[in-house]
Amino acid sequence: MPMSFAEAIPVDLFRSGQFRWRLLTRAIPESSWLQVDDQREVYRAEKAALLATRLDDCVVHVPGSEAAAQEVLRLVQADLSHRGIDTEVDGSLHPIDAAGRLVQEDLVVMERQPRGWVLTSASVCFPTRWDLRSKLDRTMDEIHEPVPQYGEMIGTVVNRFFDRLQPGRLVWRPNWSLVADPGLRLDLPQRRNEMEFPNEPGNDLWLRAERQSVRRLVEHPDAACFAVRVHRWPLVEILDDLLSSAFADELASIPIDVADYKNIGSIRQQLGRWIETRRGS
Repeated sequence: MPMSFAEAIPVDLFRSGQFRWRLLTRAIPESSWLQVDDQREVYRAEKAALLATRLDDCVVHVPGSEAAAQEVLRLVQADLSHRGIDTEVDGSLHPIDAAGRLVQEDLVVMERQPRGWVLTSASVCFPTRWDLRSKLDRTMDEIHEPVPQYGEMIGTVVNRFFDRLQPGRLVWRPNWSLVADPGLRLDLPQRRNEMEFPNEPGNDLWLRAERQSVRRLVEHPDAACFAVRVHRWPLVEILDDLLSSAFADELASIPIDVADYKNIGSIRQQLGRWIETRRGS
């Protein structure tokens, strides 16, 4: 069985009041860095299929990125070995590719350069409607250019957070989307397709949550690794969690440009009414 909502994202995911992009990071111990559950082979099998047919869309790296990525691979192998999981890899692969094939998470390495924190290598098989290759060798600010109000609300905070994160320290933060496709990989064109409110939203709309962990590397302290685990549930399966949260409040407070970016501008009012109907029943 997949992880429950409470197991996967053990925090208040939604917020009341005026909308803001927020980091909301929380410290975690090394033992909680990666999430391993009984869906591990399902995720790895889908990764293997994607990597066999769309390798260039899923794995990117610039020259000189091998050292930091190699440290990430060693950390992944140490974590999984501690759990009794085999960690043999193909030595001919770039280390970020090898590491990504071992875990359910997507992995992204950012390295500090004079122009900022730059994406130097990544294995991303399960993006939430974004294109990995276009982000390679881009700074944090450049990567988030398409995100409405990112720069003014949180850009400086994010860069300062990475600068101050201590080597060896691990934190995590949640992120969420509403989608009509339960697939693990959601390509960029799906953001451009306006969503229609379905006849059965409880079964046909899915909450997609990302558990984004970040750790500053020790051997290469000018590098940090994102590990992004994707979870998804049909709304009917987590309805009690949604009703007891600020989900409806956050839906209502999201600015129009952010709602359109999240691809929920066309459905959020109907969804809010649907939630309120469920609350009253």
